[in-house]
Amino acid sequence: MSIENAYRGGNSWQDMKPGEEHQEERTRAEIASKISEIWARAVERPEVDEHSDFYFHGGNHFLAPVMMQCINEELGLELTVRDLEQARTIAKLTDLIYFEQTRIDRSTVVPLRHMRGSLPPLFIVHGVGGNVLGFYSLARCLDADQPVYGIQAQSLLPGREALLGLEQMAAEYVADMRAACPEGPYHLLGFSFGGLVAYEIAQQLRAAGLEVGLLGMLDTRQPEWMRGVPMRGPIHRRILWRLHLLYLRTHRRKGRLRYLWRRLRERIQRVNYMYAANKGAGKVASSVRNVREINYVAGVSYRVQPYPGKVTLFRAEHDPNEQPLPPDLNWGQFALGGVEIKDLPGDHGRLLYQPGLDALAAELGEALHEADSESGQASSLPGRVSMEI
Repeated sequence: MSIENAYRGGNSWQDMKPGEEHQEERTRAEIASKISEIWARAVERPEVDEHSDFYFHGGNHFLAPVMMQCINEELGLELTVRDLEQARTIAKLTDLIYFEQTRIDRSTVVPLRHMRGSLPPLFIVHGVGGNVLGFYSLARCLDADQPVYGIQAQSLLPGREALLGLEQMAAEYVADMRAACPEGPYHLLGFSFGGLVAYEIAQQLRAAGLEVGLLGMLDTRQPEWMRGVPMRGPIHRRILWRLHLLYLRTHRRKGRLRYLWRRLRERIQRVNYMYAANKGAGKVASSVRNVREINYVAGVSYRVQPYPGKVTLFRAEHDPNEQPLPPDLNWGQFALGGVEIKDLPGDHGRLLYQPGLDALAAELGEALHEADSESGQASSLPGRVSMEI
């Protein structure tokens, strides 16, 4: 069976036949096993933990293209070193293959958990990086009857101009969501930048007369307020944080120069995107797009409007930048139905990892159950967290 045939899903979460989810998991395990073998040979180790970072555990930028070529030849893929930089562990690289093959054609919607679920589906919106790899583990921690979709950045779709406006992005996502699930209620969760997109999606769904269940934000800060908040801490830490130079130590000398050059080019692209957005240009040609910078421009350009419902804010308890943040991250003045705050252990970058993952799954399960109860869709189960991890 080819990888594509193994992972090609239907156009609706109702299309999954009984037992197919377990067949997908068996096939995914076979792919993970093959990647593990190639990975171990590349770093010259007997075995490699599926969560070990390639560049921190024996890998480097000389081995990376060799290993990716072996993976491509063995599995018939066309992955690049840039894919490895985004998915630096065996688990994430396996998920990347899975998502690319299950993505509904020409759609931003990626099934994270196919099944004949009776509950309203949850749509999890990408962060600034654009992909939804990090949400797979979260989806598996939720109720076994809960369909879960990821919404991957529209700028990742091949052969299509990338949108610079967050409102336009949200409109495209709404169309894809309704194609996958024509009727509500729709549950939404967005991580960081994705929380802004989820917020705008909820606005557009309500404007279309459709029901929104949960509107969840995962450590999303209100952008207009954040513009006036200064960063604290030592100057070197602020520079590293702002310029994303924390991975410099994983590169050798020549690799560091290439990395710095790439960061400079990305900053130049950001300026160009900002200029285009200010001039009213709403699209970027596919040949010159940078997903992270496109999403960054969309986020800082977004103007928040009052939302007639409730926002559920899943907030990291620790802020490494020590910024003076209000408990509701300043969403209270816009969420007319109030803000429910759920504190989670860890900082912004660790919410989707243990121990934050279990805490997030538990809080999210309760929030989904409450939202279903309010819409009359609640199951008879007392909670929504699965025992299957």
